[in-house]
Amino acid sequence: METLQIPSHLRENFIDTCRQLQLDANRVLEQFMARFVSQPPEQSIDAWVQNLLGDIRLSGDDEFVDGLTVDEYFSLTEEQRDALWEKWAQETDNAVGRMTARKVVVDANTAG
Repeated sequence: METLQIPSHLRENFIDTCRQLQLDANRVLEQFMARFVSQPPEQSIDAWVQNLLGDIRLSGDDEFVDGLTVDEYFSLTEEQRDALWEKWAQETDNAVGRMTARKVVVDANTAG
């Protein structure tokens, strides 16, 4: 049995996108693979994927992420999408870095 090799950045982006869409990534992948096996592409793989995405209830002009519509996001090159993910990761790191621990003073008397 052959092991599938999925680049880590693609796997992470897939999981993050599913999370943003509030979808279970394992279920999406399972459904995608089942559809691919039961209905192999007769046209280009890109056309097949676009046809498959027709089942998702988002239209191309719906806002997707970071001010981009669905069509705008998916028309970006892989490098442009990677740059966005890097930007979002940096913003998250910066936000976490700004969090500071606070000293909590307990001034309640214990029951005795």
